Amino acid sequence: MKKIDMHGIRHAKVADVLASACSSYETPFVVVTGKSILMKSMVAEAIAPFGLHMKNDITNPGRVVVYEKDD
Repeated sequence: MKKIDMHGIRHAKVADVLASACSSYETPFVVVTGKSILMKSMVAEAIAPFGLHMKNDITNPGRVVVYEKDD
């Protein structure tokens, strides 16, 4: 599973980094956000236009898993 580490990424660049990942990575993939609620909400906002969703990684609260929702 691919992993994107958002540590050191400025908030202004988050959407661009995730747009690139959503366009090129297969789901699921992991985004390392740290425990920042703001960063997690920015990830959710950036992936939504791609029809993707996220959930907290139950083994690590500083990561989220991006996935396609099965209807």
